Amino acid sequence: MKLNTERIHTIWHLTWPQCIMLLCQFVIGITDVWAGGRIGSEVQASIGLITQCHMMFMALAMAAVSGAVASISQSLGACKFVRARRYVGLVTIGCIAIGSAIAVAASVWREPLLRLIQTPESIMPVAIMFLTATIWGIPGQYTLTIGAAVFRSAKMVLIPLYVTGTACLLNVFGDLAFGLGWWGFPAYGATGIAYSTLVSVTVGAALMLFLLMRHELFTRDSFPGWRWIKAGAPYLLKVAGPAFGTSFLWQTGYMVLYVITASLPFGRVNALAGLTTGLRVESILFLPAVAFSMTASVLVGHALGEGNHREAKRTLLATLGIACAGMCCVGAAIWPWRMELAGLIAPDPAVQVETVKYLSFNIMAVPFTVASVVLAGGLNGAGATVYPMVSFSFAVWAVRLPIAWLFGHIIWQDASGVFLSTFVSQVVMSLSLLWVTLRCNWTRFALAVRPHTCASR
Repeated sequence: MKLNTERIHTIWHLTWPQCIMLLCQFVIGITDVWAGGRIGSEVQASIGLITQCHMMFMALAMAAVSGAVASISQSLGACKFVRARRYVGLVTIGCIAIGSAIAVAASVWREPLLRLIQTPESIMPVAIMFLTATIWGIPGQYTLTIGAAVFRSAKMVLIPLYVTGTACLLNVFGDLAFGLGWWGFPAYGATGIAYSTLVSVTVGAALMLFLLMRHELFTRDSFPGWRWIKAGAPYLLKVAGPAFGTSFLWQTGYMVLYVITASLPFGRVNALAGLTTGLRVESILFLPAVAFSMTASVLVGHALGEGNHREAKRTLLATLGIACAGMCCVGAAIWPWRMELAGLIAPDPAVQVETVKYLSFNIMAVPFTVASVVLAGGLNGAGATVYPMVSFSFAVWAVRLPIAWLFGHIIWQDASGVFLSTFVSQVVMSLSLLWVTLRCNWTRFALAVRPHTCASR
């Protein structure tokens, strides 16, 4: 397929701000961990536990993002601006309500939740404090997440970058100033870190809501009547339901993979540490792939909204080609530096060896991993979230976990078997999604459109 200059420019214009936005989110998390480590291992351990709780709390928000991007981008592509604003209102108000409900429920069950995840008694007071601040920030986190998705759907990707960048700067300043006492500020320790994150999230959420109204995406049209909600909400649920299933099955699959790794016959401790370290390095390396996935979702949604199914497929394949080519170059560049990358995070030589093994398999899997992420994003933009759910679930539960157990516990009896399973599952995942993209009628999941011109809003 020929890549024209305009298509490449559009893909790049939408991708680079989202890549930097994701980097800002990563900086927020890594700064909390780093500052916590400067205070004490108990604080750092508490942050790690609460991060897992936070991922669980955000599962519904991530599912809502899939529904929001599909419905809003397709509506804007079809020039149905009132419908788009109604979907904006539905997902924004819905996410704030869901986030608030989760916060209230989690406030009641703070200590039982921490005991459920086997929090050591020695860090329980600090963990409760961090969990409290995290819970209070859930409505703001939901607002930030869905607000970024709304602007992304409207191809206004610089605005969420500015908001996330502001929140990032506030968080880093708060961690260093009020957590560690830099620049002469009072050092509140763990409390300063926890509430710096809460303040930065709250300020970011308020700014996001203001900008949604300022750019006329959240207006009086965004408060639809019950009759419209009954007609419009089913599509959101149709898209968000499988997306939630994908997230749930993916996360639980990783939990089982951790169990398999932790019970290996030999070298289980170093293997577990190597897997954890490798995932951290991988999360940085694949930020561009996630940004390309977001771009594919938006562009496919707009093309389908215009009724141009052929352009939707061409755009998805073009994004796939650019992302794979770029990330393969990155993978080739970092291949000789695997040990150095491992050493940046894992000072233990034995853990570094296991981390290098993990990175070796995953760098070889770069084209397949990138393809899985980008194609899933494009299908989500079309509303066809059921395909990624089936593909990801099969690849994890029918391929990755059985191979990890077979090679890790029976044949090789070390971590290499677990790491091999991630490579094979990515191959299966990417090829299945590519087959769906080329051979299946995935555009039928889009909202119905009636051809007309975009004369006015």
